Amino acid sequence: MENKQINLELIMHFGFSVLYVLVVAAGAAVIEMAARGLSWLGVSDVSYYLLSGAARLLLAMDVVLLVLIMYFSARKLLRRAANEN
Repeated sequence: MENKQINLELIMHFGFSVLYVLVVAAGAAVIEMAARGLSWLGVSDVSYYLLSGAARLLLAMDVVLLVLIMYFSARKLLRRAANEN
């Protein structure tokens, strides 16, 4: 029973990590929409490109974070499953 509890905790940790990644991605999308809104208002191109670049950087970091989360969570889960047998 203890092993099932630990595996459930690992799966929940993975789920909450993915939820965090989705929230960060939503934030990046909001920043990108804000940049497009500023462009529509007629502010300088520098402001648009700074906000748009920040959103793209945030999305790139988000993808890297997602890959790391998936790798380390899968490694922990598989290592735990191998120790059960």
